[in-house]
Amino acid sequence: MPSRFEKTNQARLKRATSKDLSLLMGFVREYYTFDQIPFHEVELRQGLTLLLNEQRLGGAWLVLHQKRPVGYIVVTFGFDPEFGGRQATVTEFYLQPEHRGKGLARIALEHVEEFVSRRGVQVLDLQVTRGNSRAYDFYKRYGFQPHDRIPMSKRLEVRTLARPARRRQGRKLGAS
Repeated sequence: MPSRFEKTNQARLKRATSKDLSLLMGFVREYYTFDQIPFHEVELRQGLTLLLNEQRLGGAWLVLHQKRPVGYIVVTFGFDPEFGGRQATVTEFYLQPEHRGKGLARIALEHVEEFVSRRGVQVLDLQVTRGNSRAYDFYKRYGFQPHDRIPMSKRLEVRTLARPARRRQGRKLGAS
């Protein structure tokens, strides 16, 4: 069932593909500048490329208003026993300032909620930058509940494990 957002000619979501990578990167830069997040282009490009090519990881959508891209939303899948299993995280959500307050965010979240719930997701998470009270208030009105936790991250060195050679089961000599 399409969301209300998809039914209007004024606004809709378009699933992003690898062809949209440059456009997405532009929106990511705008968002990171707005929220004062360090912009690491190589890592971001690598991560978005992987996400756009591996749908099992989640998805990215362009938010279109009057057929023109005005923002984006990214959702990734995970697992959390606290919430009973599968969970999804809105890791990126940005609308250009002149397109805020028009109902686009609410309808985009409705689309994402529908998308993840059809995939067995039981909880949808997101993070809000401290001091962004407008976004915080919006998410609370939409039904998100704050937790008394501080998100923390640690960058890891990627190590690939060499697969052990498979032992071949051969015939024993002298056996018939």
